Amino acid sequence: MVVARLRRLNSVMDSLPPAQPVAAPPSAPSGESRAERLGMAWAVPVLALALFVVALFALLRLVQHYDEDAHQATARRDAQWVEQTVRAQLVRNEGALQQLAAAMADGRLDVAVFRARAATVLAQAPEIERIAWVDAGQTIRWVAPNETVSWRNGERLAQGPQRVAFQLAVDAEAPAYSEVFVASGSVPVFEVHVPVRRGGKPAGNLVAVCVPSSLLVHHIPAWFTAEHRVDLVGADGGVVAANSTVPAEGGRTAAVAFDPPVGGLSLRVTAMVRKSEWAPALLTGLVLALALLLGGSLWSLRHRVVQRRGAEQTLRREMAFRRAMEESVVTGLRAIDLEGRITFVNAAFCRMVGFPAETLLGCRPPFPYWPPEDHDKLMAAVRETLAGRAPPKGYELQVMRANGERFWVRLYVSPLIDADGRQAGWMAAMNDITEPVRARAELLAAHERFVAVLDGLDAAVYVADARDDTILYANGVFRARFGEDAVGRNCWALTACCHPGPQALLRDPRSLSPQDLPRELLDAEVDNRDTGRWYHLRDRAIRWVDGRVVRMVIATDITERTQIAAMNQQHQERLERTSRLIAMGEMASSLAHELNQPLSAVANYCMGCVTRLESGSAGATELAAAMRKAAFQAERAGKIIRRVREFVRKSEPQRLPTALGEMVEDAVAFADLEARKTGTRIQVDLPTGLPPVYADRIMIEQVLLNLVQNGIEAMGRTPRERRELTIAARPVDGAQVEVEVRDRGPGVDPAHTERLFQPFFTTKPQGMGMGLNICRSIVEFHDGRLWARANPEGGSSFLFTLPLHD
Repeated sequence: MVVARLRRLNSVMDSLPPAQPVAAPPSAPSGESRAERLGMAWAVPVLALALFVVALFALLRLVQHYDEDAHQATARRDAQWVEQTVRAQLVRNEGALQQLAAAMADGRLDVAVFRARAATVLAQAPEIERIAWVDAGQTIRWVAPNETVSWRNGERLAQGPQRVAFQLAVDAEAPAYSEVFVASGSVPVFEVHVPVRRGGKPAGNLVAVCVPSSLLVHHIPAWFTAEHRVDLVGADGGVVAANSTVPAEGGRTAAVAFDPPVGGLSLRVTAMVRKSEWAPALLTGLVLALALLLGGSLWSLRHRVVQRRGAEQTLRREMAFRRAMEESVVTGLRAIDLEGRITFVNAAFCRMVGFPAETLLGCRPPFPYWPPEDHDKLMAAVRETLAGRAPPKGYELQVMRANGERFWVRLYVSPLIDADGRQAGWMAAMNDITEPVRARAELLAAHERFVAVLDGLDAAVYVADARDDTILYANGVFRARFGEDAVGRNCWALTACCHPGPQALLRDPRSLSPQDLPRELLDAEVDNRDTGRWYHLRDRAIRWVDGRVVRMVIATDITERTQIAAMNQQHQERLERTSRLIAMGEMASSLAHELNQPLSAVANYCMGCVTRLESGSAGATELAAAMRKAAFQAERAGKIIRRVREFVRKSEPQRLPTALGEMVEDAVAFADLEARKTGTRIQVDLPTGLPPVYADRIMIEQVLLNLVQNGIEAMGRTPRERRELTIAARPVDGAQVEVEVRDRGPGVDPAHTERLFQPFFTTKPQGMGMGLNICRSIVEFHDGRLWARANPEGGSSFLFTLPLHD
């Protein structure tokens, strides 16, 4: 990157006079001041153009505003004229209906005359669809010109607007209009109710059914309809009737209400858009086009000026950039000609060596910044440079400041080419690397300390690449065991005798990314098949110094610890067997008494058979019965002896699927004599269908027997009627069985609870303090747990768990 930067300065270097300091270029006018002057020059025409466009658009907007007001006033006058026309027709209709009502009030009309006069009214007012006389009880009496489904003689007026208008006319004694409603023919209509009075009393109303659409069609001239759309709008804002189906979009609209009101109706008149209204838009477009043309011309002219000014500014920036790069770069730059004479130095180079440019320019080797002790080395570097043999990686040299201080630099050299393509000398870039050299030295010292620490460990340590399994590092212990040439070899082939292989790793290290690190791969104890020694092996995936994923394996020799653990296991097994022998010794008298009964019975049966045989009075049936009883007692004695022999014999632990009920039965059989002697009742509470447990039968029987005997002994001072020991079990979490042995003794002192299972702790006068400790070891060997708690009914409970076979 530095070399590429230097090549950009080659053309600048060629223009520098040899052996002379680089002079600063003459000051140029400020770019900002020129930009300000140019901006002010263009501000006047731009402002004039803007004011011209604004004035034109303001004038157009004013004309349009006046035109809009004129059209809106015309629309309001048209709406008022239509309202007066329609209102005049409605007034004429009211007059005709009032004359007909006056004739009916005199009683001069019958049905025929009524229909004849009504026909005259209908002919003069085509918007009236029907005229009917409704009496004071709101019952339809006469209908002209004829009856319809909704207007039949003898029927009452429908609920709603009809009755409201009827009552309003009667109360006001003046014509009243109903609200617009939809008749049976699905046509919006409204009704005019004119009261009929006879002798000063209401005699009903004349009702005229009017169609709003007919009112607009027959009474608004065609010339007005051609240019206007007239809508009758109801009280809810909906259009009730219109004189045209063509929408009048974009036209001027004016609305006016009937005065006096006519059933909540109002008029809305909308003027049709005239084709001549495109003229203002055309004028606006022409003004806009003219403004755009003027603006485009001005912009094009300004663009050309800006381009020219931009080119000048680019040249000035390039010159300023090159000058700033020469003077402000932190890399020291030095140019020498083909004879080795210094022709150029930048400010950074002068700051590094502490000499001014005037002192350095024109100097030949040896240069003032060369330390005397490195004179020969530096002169050799200059000869290589002038010969064109400078190394691509540069020179790492020690130079001297003006005050005599030494510092390390790295010097990169490249040819200096002039504008004609000829080499004019050599350009050197010098970087101060004093801190990197010091850091490298400290890193090297730290590495040596790290290696010394690892070599001082008594564990074998190596680091292997996770991709190709090549050993990258091995400490002294590893090399001493696997060879000094371990680095570079395949780790699996070299450690095959004491490593379980890549299939034992928790995860393939090749699939790990740097974000997953560190990651434990293996923590196990393995044996060396060649030497028989045991090792604690830890395999971890870590990030190496270059960022790649590696495996660091630490193998610690644990042979002595393994041997001690094996000896402890053997001592534990001997202690368990001794405990069983002691238990049998303690029960010897009871077992002797238990065996005495079946053996005495066998002897008596045999002697009885002998006596019968000697007397000659023995029958075959009697002898067979006696011998069967003797055989039963002999089998009973054999079962007792076999149970004792299995309990005390020495054997390796064998965990097999075993029924818990059978182990409880054997343990109770051992303790039954002691229980009968002390008057203790043993209750067994096992659920039906309990699955088998995965355990060693003899060891669990030993735990049960120890807990049962402890419970019997604990109830020595309990009244005989309360001496009850319970053995219960229940499944837990679907994976274990919890066994509980409860007694009714005095219970366990809370102060002794924590020490209850410690070795040699006992509360018995002649106890050794090993029974519960052995029981806990056996239960933990079966992946279970043994603990004690108080019995809510008095006494204590000892509980332990066993895993199910599944």
